[in-house]
Amino acid sequence: MNRHHKRQILFVLLALSFFTTFSQTNTFLDKFSKLFDCSIIPKTNVNFKEYYEITVQQALDHSNPKDKFNQRIYIGLQDFNAPTIIVTDGYAIDYASKSDYSNELAKELKANIVVVEHRFFGKSVPDSLNWNLLTMKQSADDYHFIKSMLDKILIGKWLSTGISKGGQAALSYKMFYPNDICASVSYGAAIKSKQTVFTDTILLNLSQTSCGKNINELQNYLFKHKNILLPYFADFASQKHYDFKPLDNEAVLDYLLLELPFSFWQNGNKCSDIPDTTYTPENLMSYLIKVVPPRFFSTTNKKQLESAFFMFYNELGYYEYTIKPFAKYLKQKDYSNKYFAPQNTTIQYDNSFHKMVNSFINSDNSKCVFFIYGQNDPWALQTTTSKNIFIVPAGSHKSRIADFSTEQQADIYNKIKTCLK
Repeated sequence: MNRHHKRQILFVLLALSFFTTFSQTNTFLDKFSKLFDCSIIPKTNVNFKEYYEITVQQALDHSNPKDKFNQRIYIGLQDFNAPTIIVTDGYAIDYASKSDYSNELAKELKANIVVVEHRFFGKSVPDSLNWNLLTMKQSADDYHFIKSMLDKILIGKWLSTGISKGGQAALSYKMFYPNDICASVSYGAAIKSKQTVFTDTILLNLSQTSCGKNINELQNYLFKHKNILLPYFADFASQKHYDFKPLDNEAVLDYLLLELPFSFWQNGNKCSDIPDTTYTPENLMSYLIKVVPPRFFSTTNKKQLESAFFMFYNELGYYEYTIKPFAKYLKQKDYSNKYFAPQNTTIQYDNSFHKMVNSFINSDNSKCVFFIYGQNDPWALQTTTSKNIFIVPAGSHKSRIADFSTEQQADIYNKIKTCLK
């Protein structure tokens, strides 16, 4: 065989390789674009063969689907026949745009992934905010619509998952549409029996530990020396250009101090890092703003969280601070977290969702619903669930299946995989 023929054969082989690769990497795009008229942007993700950002036209009100809004989703493809994990995030999903994004379930199950941005968050905000349409049922209807679209392409079994508020969404999707989802895995989801729980009740047992006593002693000490801390906090807020209106610096500092124990436990802070009273005021302030970031109280952040707090005070419930022990130090009489909810609408708590959830998780229909908690997570301490709960010893709101022992991980995944058969 001469050199010319060798070159021709090499060219043909390279061409075949190129077209085969091109065909393989665009199969989802080809199928999806032929079926649906949606914005679809190819992305790069090292964990998936194909990855896309897609904007779907979603019904604003699924009982009267005349008006639409744009809802952002990300889709990662492994195989059309593989299981698909729908991530029902409770907030915005900017994180899913990262080129290395995945989650532990997708990796373990070698699954496709569909990440759905919650309605009224991020890039999925309607032009007009009708708060009455921001409900768990409407959100579940969003997921059902998206799955119904993708069922034409992704033919494997489906599993829902979410973290915190997203975990509540994953559970409610399984509850409202049991035939859509074979299993559901919720991380750190608070399933409460009543609207309001106070921090002293939630943290009661943790407060009795040596670590709990230390963080409570620090809280008391900081309140007693609030006037010394205030100039340092005002300087920090000025450097960061934070606008807290209508709150002033002192009221925000009060909020930070009231929140301190809850955030300490929720985020898994180390007991060994708790400062003592010999620390300088500047160092004490540095520790406080590390555990409870003041940006949470800024007007920009508050605006971004209005939708979440509407849902907390409308259906999901939330926690409030126990202020009586600190009343003499507080500038205001009221430090309700309802401050973060929309102020231009009346919010009346409806407990029907909680009744439905508690009925569901105590029924046979919830046998493939799994709950992952950290032992010291305040949200875990509020939950009323009793089945399929797995608790990471000394864990926090950040606890995942990967934090269990190898044997426990295998047990959890085997139970999940059984539900997908």
